[in-house]
Amino acid sequence: MNIMSRHELTKSVLPRYLKAEKREKGCILDEYCANTGYGRKYAITKLRAYQLTDNLSYKVPGQHKRKRKKIYGADVRIALVPLWNAADQISSKLLHPYLPELIKIMKRCGEITLTREIEEKLLRMSHGTCASLLDEIRDCRKKKLHGTTKPGTLLKSQIPLRADPWNELRAGYAEIDLVAHCGESVAGEFIFTLDFTDIATGWIERRAVLGRLQERTHKALRDIKDNLPFSLLGIDSDNDSTFINHQLWRWCDTEKIDFTRSRPYKKNDNAHIEQKNWTCVRKIFGYVRIDTREQAKLMNQLYKGQLRLYTNFFKPVMKCVEKKRIGSRVVKRYDQPRTPYARVLESQEVADQTKQELSALYTTLNPAVLRREIDRMIMLIYNAKKQGRVSRENTTKVVKLPIKIPSRVG
Repeated sequence: MNIMSRHELTKSVLPRYLKAEKREKGCILDEYCANTGYGRKYAITKLRAYQLTDNLSYKVPGQHKRKRKKIYGADVRIALVPLWNAADQISSKLLHPYLPELIKIMKRCGEITLTREIEEKLLRMSHGTCASLLDEIRDCRKKKLHGTTKPGTLLKSQIPLRADPWNELRAGYAEIDLVAHCGESVAGEFIFTLDFTDIATGWIERRAVLGRLQERTHKALRDIKDNLPFSLLGIDSDNDSTFINHQLWRWCDTEKIDFTRSRPYKKNDNAHIEQKNWTCVRKIFGYVRIDTREQAKLMNQLYKGQLRLYTNFFKPVMKCVEKKRIGSRVVKRYDQPRTPYARVLESQEVADQTKQELSALYTTLNPAVLRREIDRMIMLIYNAKKQGRVSRENTTKVVKLPIKIPSRVG
């Protein structure tokens, strides 16, 4: 039977098939499959396709599609772009539940103007629709990682291993790591980023350190501790010699800070910080070589200023709250995405006065302005090496917003 004959047979069978009872439909399908040579599943699919076709004139098989009006078109996608950019192009899982708050902030700051219809669509669309729209505008980048960790052998017997997770409900327990900005070569002296993330709240701190000197890394970590909105209770690092040394160990012992290390060659022991190394460092600076003192100074200005405010106040994070094994699969359940700032306000370890100061600061911030200032500073950092120096006029015009985050009280 040729295609046209099957087409005519399908048209004649369809009305009987739609009016028949369940048992009769089975007999009709048997007859239809015997005449056309189709399998039962394909025959059902074929009849459904013809049912959804406006007219039953012959069409090429596979072109019978549901003609449904598109609700979320180009206007919604265009309105989503500035919101996604202001959120640092985060994934749909993080962006979708954060959209109501983000739209409120961007409208308050005058960064976007939405019609009532577009705003309702943005708030009403499902996560799947949001993911589909982001797929149309996302530009994926994949780059090669470089490893520069040098294992430390001193004090390994005194610094305990940590294989089990800490109590993630209490703010103050953090993971630390170094990210190398060495480019294509590890020769000479270059800049490292000391990355710090609190496990309970997701609060991020970063400092630029020129070289691998223990004194400079220790100084950067002390500066981070002094500017946290909560007390530092514990740190966990890998086995890098920059961390496994007498200087840092004595300081932690004096300050009553729990100091642990991960198992060698077990990156999952430091899963929180390894994830932040990409989203909070590599995604910003990439893999270019950064190796001058002027660049380190500008990076610290950015880390302590606009980038600190933007990451902690406007970038939501999710936390795994449950993990269970079902057969050969591991099923994870995550909580609702919230920013580190929101999680700090919920923490009982943070003083009320600090929370009030953070809330007052939050009302003065504009994520779009912070994003533009971050891009401006990144260009200054890239150009600093070419120019040899950056004029005072350029560096003093960068920070226009209050950048001091209050330290913990008590």
